[in-house]
Amino acid sequence: MKIIGLTSKGSGCGYHRVLIPLGFMEGITGYVTNMITEDKFEGWDVLLYNRISQYDNNWQAIKDRMGVKVVLDLDDYWNLPVNHLNYEDYEVFGKRIENNIREADMVTVTNEALADQVRPFNDNVHIFPNALPFGRNQFTEDRRESDRVRIFWAGGVTHEHDLKILRGPVNRLLALKDKIQMVIGGYNDSDEFSKLIWDRMFSSFTNGGQLPYMKLHGTLPNNYMQMYENADIMLIPLEASVWHSAKSNLKILEAACKRIPCIVSNVEPYNRDRDCPVLWVNSQADWFKHLNFLIHNKSARDDMGNQLYEWAKENYSIEKINKGRIEAFESLCGAPAYL
Repeated sequence: MKIIGLTSKGSGCGYHRVLIPLGFMEGITGYVTNMITEDKFEGWDVLLYNRISQYDNNWQAIKDRMGVKVVLDLDDYWNLPVNHLNYEDYEVFGKRIENNIREADMVTVTNEALADQVRPFNDNVHIFPNALPFGRNQFTEDRRESDRVRIFWAGGVTHEHDLKILRGPVNRLLALKDKIQMVIGGYNDSDEFSKLIWDRMFSSFTNGGQLPYMKLHGTLPNNYMQMYENADIMLIPLEASVWHSAKSNLKILEAACKRIPCIVSNVEPYNRDRDCPVLWVNSQADWFKHLNFLIHNKSARDDMGNQLYEWAKENYSIEKINKGRIEAFESLCGAPAYL
């Protein structure tokens, strides 16, 4: 089977939903590009892309020209909440994505909640969770040493409301500031608007800069895991909402590959894995309670990190998830699955 993937090198979604799946899929010929040139238009069985592409208004012509089955991947719900930074933009993008769902021969998603949103537009939906190639490429166990306990969060500019959840608990860490360092990953000051929001997020995470901190600027997807090398505890705050429930548990998996223990909001999508060995937050008081425990207990940090690694590798390795993906692609093309 020959599969061409369509994404850009700066797309985190494309990296995890197109590049990694094809890069670690056995028994195929795969190729990933941001634009299909004339010499690449023939010889493919499947075209895989995430959310939107430059061909969105012309899918039937692409199918006729290339002779491919088109697989659309979605890793987020396209109807954004009103407090989302990109809400107004997605009034247009949302309609575009809905049309792409209708035009696709198959849609792949990360979980059942997102599949439920897709089915009214296309009933050929398959669930393939995000997964990682544990121990390979940038997803190794490498971490840097530090004489402080590093409390880590990483994300993008759209997570301001999630980081606000930590303002109260972080204030209580002032009494422990000689032991800890706050590490914020993904920081972006490339333009005035981004800097304004990121500085507010930084303030929420460091108690206005009163705690020792490290700012790590965002990088391209192919080396972003370097940020995780500066972590001993990961915080994963998330607002409860329909939109968030359709997201994936990728942050937990990323921490797991570095054996980093996690403190996590007890909301979907994370709590769909009830057996996940993390510390769940059911009330605001739990953030400091769990942090205080882990800061003072290195053996607990090590044990929880090791347990999380083994759990994630057993349930979310790319090799295992890809077996279902290739079977679905083979079935779509009318060829027998060979895995």
